[in-house]
Amino acid sequence: MAQIEVGKDQMMLCLTNNYHKVPEKYTTSAPFFVLGHEFGHIVAHPGKDTKYWTTGAKELPVEGFQQFKWMNAISDILVNWTVISATTVVDNDVKESMRQQMVDGWKASSLIRRCNTDEGYNAHRQLLKDSVNGVPLKDNRYQPKGGLSGQYDNAEAGNKYKPTADTPFYQKNMGHGRGEQYYPPISYAVAEKMPEDWRKVKMLKDVGSLKAGRKYKVEKTRTFDGRENTTEFEPIKEYLIDGTWVSARYTEGVCPQCGNLCESLWGRWWNYIPPHKREAQIASEGTWVYLLIQMYAYQWAMVYSTILPMGTLPQNRETGERFLDLISSDMDKVMRGN
Repeated sequence: MAQIEVGKDQMMLCLTNNYHKVPEKYTTSAPFFVLGHEFGHIVAHPGKDTKYWTTGAKELPVEGFQQFKWMNAISDILVNWTVISATTVVDNDVKESMRQQMVDGWKASSLIRRCNTDEGYNAHRQLLKDSVNGVPLKDNRYQPKGGLSGQYDNAEAGNKYKPTADTPFYQKNMGHGRGEQYYPPISYAVAEKMPEDWRKVKMLKDVGSLKAGRKYKVEKTRTFDGRENTTEFEPIKEYLIDGTWVSARYTEGVCPQCGNLCESLWGRWWNYIPPHKREAQIASEGTWVYLLIQMYAYQWAMVYSTILPMGTLPQNRETGERFLDLISSDMDKVMRGN
């Protein structure tokens, strides 16, 4: 491509005011990865002239309406590998530090929980006026020099709390009720023994005595290779809830501050969806959805093979294949809507 676009959701990842109890190495590296990923679509893929995006997409053996979706998914896989491995960084003095930042940013962008629904935005606006468990919510909205929190630069005449077309875009999306609010994964909250509200999930389907639609506290977490209560940002297979191990796929994240939906990108693609809804999604959007689901699994297989350890296993191809074996049953269920 000859140019890139950074979407609103990606731009908001750069607003560190919007992060809550997320370790600093992730809040600073997430925007680093976002920009590295988007520029990667120019410098890492497709690796030919810019016209290849069009000609290459049209060569894919899928329906025309989803050829560019497939091309973008394929490109994302290639770009993410190139970026998080720092393959194209030629300055050896900064190569390792950039690689680490890219890896941390990649993990954060896919695994941090995001409160970004209309209900969530409205709730956070109200929470600024009220309080959370009797404690006033910290106002993290933009504050202009010499002004008050919540006011804007280049605001409407007579109302400094109302932005105009000249107000910088980032100011409109900074803070409670204005932009996405970010929280650490459930697994991290459990490992760090955070307050109960930070460890709550909502069931998406009935599992034993656990009922769909009800919220529960997560007591322990388990990775696909059986490690419990990891502090790393990595895929989680199961939660221990009311003494029962439950697939993490059958739950969705809950915002620690407002109680509304607060899910990660991993959860968005891997959480339980009833079969009829999955079939309707594929019919509407196309089979590229399956490719994105698989992308998450194969990217982690790659990372466990070369960059990050999976428990005590060596970083080699066999470990990546082992991870795919461990996650294959869940991936099958995701694809089928089970």
